[in-house]
Amino acid sequence: MNANFNFRYLRNIESSFQLVRILVIVIVLGCIGVASWVAYLSYKTNRESREKIYVLDNGGKSIMLALAQEQNTNRPAEAKDHVKTFLKLFFNQEPDEKAIDANMKQAAYLGDESITRHYLDLREKGFYTKLLQGNTIQKVMIDSVSLDMNKSPYYCTINARIMLVRATNITMRKLIADCYLIDATRTDNNPHGFVIERFRVTDNSDIETINRDHYEGHRP
Repeated sequence: MNANFNFRYLRNIESSFQLVRILVIVIVLGCIGVASWVAYLSYKTNRESREKIYVLDNGGKSIMLALAQEQNTNRPAEAKDHVKTFLKLFFNQEPDEKAIDANMKQAAYLGDESITRHYLDLREKGFYTKLLQGNTIQKVMIDSVSLDMNKSPYYCTINARIMLVRATNITMRKLIADCYLIDATRTDNNPHGFVIERFRVTDNSDIETINRDHYEGHRP
């Protein structure tokens, strides 16, 4: 009697252990499954967030949401806007020393030392001094920005005109320049993620100088 009781008791203990082992295995597998699912959702969410980039458009006046798979399509437009933004910062100038310094500081974020070198060259020639003394306003009118995006660094050619507005006359100048662009990290100061390299002006000759009264008298 005691032998049968002990045998049944041992069988019950063994069955209980087996049940506990099964429960433990089920719980462990369940935890692994839940952890795997959470890890997958986290990876998916992180990947989707990385696939969305914010692009400053129209000189930083508006923001559009673009998908990463469309980045190659948007990249040429971003590159052109990067160059146009630089041209406006560098060549649109008021007869205000602080405004000139602020523009040049911001323009320097968009390119390499060739930009700073061109600025220093103009300053050494007294261009900005004449701008301040003559109370002259300078404006750039961009005609075209052409890019070759087939090979990095991307070659860029610029055709534009510069208008110098003085108290008595207006001078129009030709601006032909070229440079190279390389991809860079997007920052607050460089939202398009490009850096201008080897910027050079190849033609900045005068087109014409006209009397301001004559010019304004023929404005529509």
